[in-house]
Amino acid sequence: MILSTDQKIKLKQLFENKKFSEIEYFIESLGDVKKLPSNILNLYATSKALNEHSKIDDYKLSAYYFEKIYLENNSNRDAFYNLIIVSVKATFFEHLEKHIIKEYNLNNKDPKILEGLAKMHFFYNNMEKASFFYEKLLEINPNFKNIWSSFLASLNYHSKYDQKKYLEFCNKFDEFLKLEIDEFTPNIKKNEKIKIGFFSADFKYHSVSLFLIDLIKKLNKEEFELFAISNLEKSSHDEMTNDLQDNFDEWYDVNNMSDIESIKLIRSLNLDILIDLAGHTYKNRVSVIRARCAPKQILWLGYNNSLGVKNIDYIIADPNLVKKEEYKFYKEKIIFMPKIWNALSKPINLPEINFYPDKDKCFTYGSFNNFQKISSETIKTWSKILKDGDAKLILKSSTSFDEKNLNKSLINKFKKENIEEDKIEILSRKKTYLEHLESYNKIDLSLDTFPYPGVTTSFESVSMGTPVLTMKGFNFNSRCGESINKNLNLENFIANNKDDYIDKALSIKKENKIDQKYKHNLRSNALESCLFDTEKFAKDFGSLLKSL
Repeated sequence: MILSTDQKIKLKQLFENKKFSEIEYFIESLGDVKKLPSNILNLYATSKALNEHSKIDDYKLSAYYFEKIYLENNSNRDAFYNLIIVSVKATFFEHLEKHIIKEYNLNNKDPKILEGLAKMHFFYNNMEKASFFYEKLLEINPNFKNIWSSFLASLNYHSKYDQKKYLEFCNKFDEFLKLEIDEFTPNIKKNEKIKIGFFSADFKYHSVSLFLIDLIKKLNKEEFELFAISNLEKSSHDEMTNDLQDNFDEWYDVNNMSDIESIKLIRSLNLDILIDLAGHTYKNRVSVIRARCAPKQILWLGYNNSLGVKNIDYIIADPNLVKKEEYKFYKEKIIFMPKIWNALSKPINLPEINFYPDKDKCFTYGSFNNFQKISSETIKTWSKILKDGDAKLILKSSTSFDEKNLNKSLINKFKKENIEEDKIEILSRKKTYLEHLESYNKIDLSLDTFPYPGVTTSFESVSMGTPVLTMKGFNFNSRCGESINKNLNLENFIANNKDDYIDKALSIKKENKIDQKYKHNLRSNALESCLFDTEKFAKDFGSLLKSL
């Protein structure tokens, strides 16, 4: 098909004016889209990729067409690079995977290919490979600030590097973070109340907010004035956002602000303390924290490791998480909550616990942790447990994006360890939180992931009377499961190493007295413990802030 001059002019004008929906409608009116010439197909796919109204399925369609264009001409780099971009946007790599591996073998120093491979492997929870490609990318260009954060975050998911090496990487990252902005000058005038800012992109229905909401409600408002600095898109606001907005004294959206603009705004608030809840997680603003926006800056809750950059003064932990001889491997001064580093709001209307499941069924292990936390070490260890007699493992899908391929990828990893597929059951994401909690009734024993253990899922599991078998770690992040179990007096559910983890799992299965020994009392003990005592936690948290 050849477009007329008028049609070409019209499409050019629409593209220049970013009228992407009109472009798509016009091209669709020409007939079967997939039979159109490459130049028109490219415009259609590009519009889908750039259209602010596009959804996941639109990005998938865009990836399909960019793959089609690339297959017609493998030298078309724009089509290939666009295929990488929309595949990442869609978190759907079916059209990209084989091509990007082939292209990497031809050119293993192309930054766009390396970034695509890193993000693809992160999605498929191949975390060692994700770290490898991020590291390789940073060797080519160490000035990629966003890549640094992704790389550092990925290191928490496997044990290739220890905490000392992690901090060395942080120090390298810190060298590239300086912004051209004036040094921070503290406000001379003392505030009537202590002004506390909380900085996050997760002020929505998210684990961070589940731990935060009661604290915001219960901090003494006669002593503290609370500010939300939100990096969350307004389109992602939900009921939790509304609840938080109702309980903060002031709310500021910085998602559409540059780092410089954000710094100037936050400094203008004259905060006494700024608490970063993001660390190196998605949509962090590390550069803003590094420039300093408040006299005291603290890392807490959303990232359980050192931020590792200048001007973050403290990290909040508890006595179980960091040993004294390890303080030197954290950039921040470590300050401690008395018992547990965070406390979860008690779930409302908890489902009934199924105390007497079908005794004829096989023993059931389970883990509802994010798939990214199911490391290769974890899979090998769980596989050894599953090989011993009649037992099964229940997992729960951690994403609604490309669930089919993600589940398949995980099952294949177990197959490589000679575990039959029927020993693994993967539950779909539940529509309600109540349904999610009810799923714990299917599990006799929760198996924790390592070296990145569960936190929210462990709190949920014990609230449903299901104990969690965890393993000792080597830093703040990897010891979170230890701290949870120690605060519940469940030290017999803390393994010393992988062999001990296997022995404990099999011993519990053999004894098979979870109901009698734990379920009857675990829920009540957990709900009365410091894990869910948000009243006491808020009081202790306030005291800690005042001491600074």
